[in-house]
Amino acid sequence: MKTLILYFSGTGNTYFIAGLIHKRLVEERINTDIESVEIFPPENTNEYDLLIFGFPIYSCDMPGFLNGFVKNLSITKTKGIILFATMGFYGFNALYRASKKFTKAGFVPLLTEEIKLPGSDGLLFIKKESRFANKILSKDYRKLPSIKKAVENIVNKVLEIKNANPLNSEDANIPLFNVWAFPVEFGLKIAYPAIENLLKRKFWVNDRCTKCGICIEVCPAKNIHLKNDKVAFSDNCYSCLRCVHQCPEEAIQIGRFTMSSLRWKGPDQGFNPYKMLKKSSISEL
Repeated sequence: MKTLILYFSGTGNTYFIAGLIHKRLVEERINTDIESVEIFPPENTNEYDLLIFGFPIYSCDMPGFLNGFVKNLSITKTKGIILFATMGFYGFNALYRASKKFTKAGFVPLLTEEIKLPGSDGLLFIKKESRFANKILSKDYRKLPSIKKAVENIVNKVLEIKNANPLNSEDANIPLFNVWAFPVEFGLKIAYPAIENLLKRKFWVNDRCTKCGICIEVCPAKNIHLKNDKVAFSDNCYSCLRCVHQCPEEAIQIGRFTMSSLRWKGPDQGFNPYKMLKKSSISEL
């Protein structure tokens, strides 16, 4: 059985969990590849028997720009899929909706896992020199029981599938719709766009900027460019906040409240999308 871990990660949380899952599956001698949706052609999913798909929860849902990617996934036979999502607060019905979208694309959802990690948006309200920031940065997230449990649940499901009969629609395990979360979701879905639109207009770059171009390269929305020899932002922002957290000079700000706030590169502070994307572009030459 050949397994693919496919993920999108804005600031490193989903990347971190995907890496833990990959490490455990390799230890269990499961033939597994790990790829980012940013560099993986969706039609290549045909090469795999099982898909593990991870994403961060934005506005109570899977990031909207992934919908097109899901629609372009090419399958010639029914494939099982395991979904996991990282979140800073609460997952609401994001995995329910994602399961429905993948079912429509021809997949059979077999397991879903929500994993709580520090939210990259909330971290921008924390001063980087604070005791709370030090606590967040010094924590070993690999040892958190909730994370270990979620990873092991996924690994055990893969091992179960390895010896299972061919999949059919009756094997689907779509999470139940949480009706109690719906009123809160409804309110947030009204509020979030207004908040995001406000924040998008607040992006700017201070004089620490060296015009290194990293923000331009790593922006998944291709929303950043040079204008009159200065970094400028367009109107296609996904609100992933990757540019703010990845700027090596911490020059990108949102209004004034991020001037001395914590920057986040994932639970192990090792998330480097620039390196990943550059490696991919070199391999294509």
